[in-house]
Amino acid sequence: LHLCDRRQRQMCIRDRHKSTARMQQEENVYMNEKFFDLSREKQDRMINGALEVFAKNGYKHASTDDMVKAVDVSKGLWFHYFGSKAGLYTFVYGYSVKYMILELSSAMDVQEKDYFEVVRQMEYTKMRVSKSYPYMNLFLQESANETDEEILEQTQADRKILKEKMDGILRNAEIEGISEKAHRDRIKRMIRYTIEGVQHDKMVKTQVEPETVYKEIKNYIELVKTLVRGTDLPAKEDMLDSPITNT
Repeated sequence: LHLCDRRQRQMCIRDRHKSTARMQQEENVYMNEKFFDLSREKQDRMINGALEVFAKNGYKHASTDDMVKAVDVSKGLWFHYFGSKAGLYTFVYGYSVKYMILELSSAMDVQEKDYFEVVRQMEYTKMRVSKSYPYMNLFLQESANETDEEILEQTQADRKILKEKMDGILRNAEIEGISEKAHRDRIKRMIRYTIEGVQHDKMVKTQVEPETVYKEIKNYIELVKTLVRGTDLPAKEDMLDSPITNT
């Protein structure tokens, strides 16, 4: 399996957004479908600018002035295409959910049952996404803590879709060698908290390259796996190996 072509992913996502733009307008979330007539480079610059500001500040404290500075696109254009900060947040959230799901669907090995390997594959895929959209993963992570009622209502459907996808990926993955379910669940939460902490520290405080974030996360996954199974850590690791072993 290979990651699907980036241009095809973007076209697929943008076609879906075009078809829902009018629905968003009817639901009082303004979205001007002319946004999709811009060059892909300008679309991505605006999406990345919004993702960065929302990821670092949350919806309430995000400023369109910061987005203007980040990507050198006038405030007038932001409001021309999205109408409001809420419209922009709703758009980039829906875009991120669809993009991430397409990536995960094409990259994950559905036959893999080892929890540690499934999580590693997920993080490898997110690293690949970050090469095109550096703050998309952090944005989705931080958006889980969003409290604004208007935003929660407007993104409710996409939140449900993302949760179902993530739950589906992990549903059949398990930690071998630990008989107590409560202990397995604690280990899973520990890994999740660790990954979220690394993402926040590396992307908000230091803004390092995606490969560096993945490398550290992979090290933590390998460490926990080693402690659980009582084996020695490998002497050397290829930190950027493929998430799937082709046979």
